[in-house]
Amino acid sequence: MPHTDRQRRPGTAGTVALLVGSALLACLGLLLLAHDPSSAPRTTGTSTTAPRRESTPAASTPARSSPTSPADASASPAPAKGEGAPSPAAVPNDITAAARHFVLAWSGHDARPGKDSSYDDAAHRAAAYSSRDLAEQLTTNSAGSARQWQQWTRTKAVVAAEISQISVPDGAPEPTADTAWIRVRYRLTTTPATGRPSSTDEQVALKLQRDQAGTWLVTALPYV
Repeated sequence: MPHTDRQRRPGTAGTVALLVGSALLACLGLLLLAHDPSSAPRTTGTSTTAPRRESTPAASTPARSSPTSPADASASPAPAKGEGAPSPAAVPNDITAAARHFVLAWSGHDARPGKDSSYDDAAHRAAAYSSRDLAEQLTTNSAGSARQWQQWTRTKAVVAAEISQISVPDGAPEPTADTAWIRVRYRLTTTPATGRPSSTDEQVALKLQRDQAGTWLVTALPYV
């Protein structure tokens, strides 16, 4: 017996309801699967994302004092020029002249033919500016001076001094009316007959005293 449309409709409606219900259940399952952490797939390889580290409070470091800026330095008063250091004592002109004449005569030599005959000729010239006792000490021959003179005579050399400074040595007393301690700095140049001259910077300490006639004379070479 043939079926009519009314007889077929209940079967069709049930099928549609079953399909809709299945779809809803599938969607619900997918939602639950997506929100379940334990169901997420795990990879065996090393993750390329660095693990998240909990931030820790930075250790406190002591503040460093900043250096003084040029503006701050200029704000502080600068010491006066020469403050805290004693000014060098002035050397009287007559003492300066006596020391200069002595050093130029004592250190100068001329080994050219017809000039000085020995190393001691310089000491004889310096005797005019020194005491008798010191003049005798200056003419004492030594092996070193003899060798030096031989070298100069071979090269026909002229030895001359150029004074650069005359002052009171550090720690020495200031000149008095009859005694003075002086330091003389000078450049000693040796010029041979042929070849280039050579120079050295030298210094010598002098003790000067005024004699009865009022003339300043060198009486000692403290460190010679």
